[in-house]
Amino acid sequence: MDFTMTDEQKALRSAARELAARHAPERGEGDVPVGPHDHDPKTWTAMAEMGALGLPFAEDVGGFGASPVEVSIVAAELGSAGVQTAYADALVAASLLVSSGSQSGLVEAVTDGSALVLPALTEPQRAWSQTFSSMTASQVGDKWVLSGTKEPVLCVGSATHLVVPAQTNDGLAVFLVETPVVSGARVALVETPATLLLDPSRTPAALAGAVNLGIVTLAGEALGAMDAALSMTVEYLKTRKQFGVPLMKFQTLTQRAADMYVSLELARSTVLFAAMQLADHPDDAAIASRTKVVVGRTGRHIGQEAIQLHGGIGMTAEYSVGHLTARLTAIERTFGDPRQHLAILAGSVRDHAMVDVLS
Repeated sequence: MDFTMTDEQKALRSAARELAARHAPERGEGDVPVGPHDHDPKTWTAMAEMGALGLPFAEDVGGFGASPVEVSIVAAELGSAGVQTAYADALVAASLLVSSGSQSGLVEAVTDGSALVLPALTEPQRAWSQTFSSMTASQVGDKWVLSGTKEPVLCVGSATHLVVPAQTNDGLAVFLVETPVVSGARVALVETPATLLLDPSRTPAALAGAVNLGIVTLAGEALGAMDAALSMTVEYLKTRKQFGVPLMKFQTLTQRAADMYVSLELARSTVLFAAMQLADHPDDAAIASRTKVVVGRTGRHIGQEAIQLHGGIGMTAEYSVGHLTARLTAIERTFGDPRQHLAILAGSVRDHAMVDVLS
């Protein structure tokens, strides 16, 4: 499989890198808050103007006919610069809108940045699942109403619409609601009017493809964050002196940095392979789970080592390496954590042929 970038992909990477540099968070004096950032309309508008919001969707619905490969390229540049957006979430929601085939106007509004549609998939005090929801949907005449709670929903205070999976009498379906009044990242619906997007017969495949797109987008962002953390660590080892010599002269420290590099390259190959595979097989759950496991483990390894090798400065709120690690930790827990995806992979082992390594 050829991982070489085309000229168009290199140009996209350069444009995304320039955008990320312009909108990267400033690190001033004093404590810098860690955690999810509020929605930044300026960054979002710039991403829309660059075409990032419509990259993986067909041209007839307002997209650009690209693939998850191009999405991961853009996400990697955002992750490297520490730019936090609702990019992955918005692509998940837009994918479900496209699958419905009934919301072309809203899809165009999403891709041009005039509407912010987000998915409400996670629930409080419940493990991640894309096949079950405690949100219930009921028909009142010819209309639908939803009741239940979703939390957390990233940037929900700035959203214009939510895409919500809910349980019907016939199974899980997907609905569109105008964003109600929310409290923080919590969405509580009480007989809230909703529009049916996907009935239970179409929901599983559409939801799997959308979540897989979100996974590879976040994996690209994680790849950029890991790349930045490693670069900062290597530069620190070259310049910081101890006992009159640079830290890079200590063999143990350079070996640990080398281990970080090996982890990074493993993650890079995994993310690129997953993006290329999902371009042809968008509902491939196995490749998405493998990506989550590899990126989650390597992100934790690189983040923790970056802080350790920086010493005391790595623990300060002003220093970027801690923010990169915090973001990697959040990504690890989004759309299921590595343990859950390992369980999914373990459950499918019986589907594979047995290999006799001694024959």
